[in-house]
Amino acid sequence: MNQENTAVIPLESDPTVFNQFAHSLGLAPGFKFIDIYSIDDENLIAFLERPIIAIVLLFPVQKNTTTQMTTEEPTKFLDSETTKPIWLKQTFKNACGLYALLHILTNYPDLLQPDSTLLKYCRENENDMNSKLSQFIIDFTNNNKQQFEHGSGSSENPDPEAVIDLHFITFISRDQKLWELDGRSKNETPLCLGDVQNIDKDLRYVDLIEQPSIKERILNYMNNVENENDKLNFSLMGFAQSFD
Repeated sequence: MNQENTAVIPLESDPTVFNQFAHSLGLAPGFKFIDIYSIDDENLIAFLERPIIAIVLLFPVQKNTTTQMTTEEPTKFLDSETTKPIWLKQTFKNACGLYALLHILTNYPDLLQPDSTLLKYCRENENDMNSKLSQFIIDFTNNNKQQFEHGSGSSENPDPEAVIDLHFITFISRDQKLWELDGRSKNETPLCLGDVQNIDKDLRYVDLIEQPSIKERILNYMNNVENENDKLNFSLMGFAQSFD
């Protein structure tokens, strides 16, 4: 966090980093972040731990025209009884990785330790999760300064004011719908991508890697870049049930 409390050190798209921060926020054993090397190669998908209940996408936001898709009508696939997931507004520069992580943990509070500060925050602010979130993030980053410095993967202490042209977003399921959560959404709301397909009744959670609309959405981001080299800046992580 910078001195003005307006920017944080950006996180690297690395499962080890995200796992460390997730446990600092209160994640209980049983789930972990893993690398996803392909969204459409069945040979690579076959080795993933399942189910994957959330996906985090990192992409070159300043070059990717598909980011404008977040301005789509958010009620396109909704009805009056649909329960929307929690959406968190990003108010800190370079904090999109942290918000991607918070979007997962706040929407799956049952995966948090009973005595965790994040679960306490969720319970105390369930009617407006954004109302005191900025102070929660300030306190969390100040209490985990050393972890943030290592979370960038840099050998030098990173600068919170650095200009980063990459952005994290999150995909989850809620109420048999699929959702994209972007803390910088212009509509300031979660974006519904449609209905859950291929439901496995034996699984407690929806396996997002099996969802066609998630695959299509991610491939649209990847295919709408200015040049092929931009695709090297994409990365995917899954939040998966762990059977270690």
